[in-house]
Amino acid sequence: MSFALFRLPEVALEELVKNYSHKEVLFLVQTSQKARRRISRHTIKTHSIKPVVFYNKWYSSVELRYDNREIFEIHIQSIGDHFNSTWRFQTIVPVLSDGNSLSSYWIDHIEAFKEILNFINEIFRIEKVLLEIKVKNSREPFLIAEHVILMNLNIGYINWQRYCGKEEMEKLLIVSKDATDLIIKGFDLFSTRFDRFDLLQKDRLEIDHSTWMTVENILALRNCKRVWLRKASFKPLQVNQILQECLENPGELQLLRMYSLFRVTLENIVTGLNAVRVQAGIIKRVRITGNNGIQFLVTLESKDTIVIKRET
Repeated sequence: MSFALFRLPEVALEELVKNYSHKEVLFLVQTSQKARRRISRHTIKTHSIKPVVFYNKWYSSVELRYDNREIFEIHIQSIGDHFNSTWRFQTIVPVLSDGNSLSSYWIDHIEAFKEILNFINEIFRIEKVLLEIKVKNSREPFLIAEHVILMNLNIGYINWQRYCGKEEMEKLLIVSKDATDLIIKGFDLFSTRFDRFDLLQKDRLEIDHSTWMTVENILALRNCKRVWLRKASFKPLQVNQILQECLENPGELQLLRMYSLFRVTLENIVTGLNAVRVQAGIIKRVRITGNNGIQFLVTLESKDTIVIKRET
């Protein structure tokens, strides 16, 4: 079948390949180096993918997602003799195929992640890479994140499910500082601290647990365009300070959404500011204006959700 397929002209091959599933493409490119080159020439344009890197001390894999559903998973193993075939990533490794998954044998797990991501990037259009980290105090996640950035790919989110500590978090944020979109999950202890947010320049930054962040941390995020902060612990006076500073120097900030643990009202967070109420049904909203003419629309979406959106 593959021999007849590759006798087709490029236009005909492109029409045929674009209807193949991601899984079919994965197996087809393993038939030969020529197949890999010709097919990837077309699938890089027609097939998008989101790889999810799962890193665990005892279990690791790269899951491939398309349209928010899992379509294939490549398991990384360093023990076993049950493999019955081989796949070429950058090197040739023993594998065992089982339905929508593939077990692969590697000596070095970090090298495995690098080669698998390189292979996927060669044949598919990667939208973003998602990192699920399930170890504590380990250097390997930084090596994986560094490789993703070196590939000029976006890190969609980093979910460190076990507390990694201040030093590890700082390293991870530094490594991913050039990612345009970044969602950070799993950092939820009060002892976590990081004070170089000025290094982050994001189109979108989302931090799932932000109870440890200070007003100064928030203000340092002005190099980011859209910021989502969950479980922030700012009191009304602190929110007022953030608003004042944003009016004076908003930087690149276009949107700041905070989910506060404290109940706030519009009245107490805009005290002392040039604020005008804007009618929006039951939604409470005011427009604040700085002496420099900069305006933000401040919305209280619920008792604990504050949205600050730049208008000028």
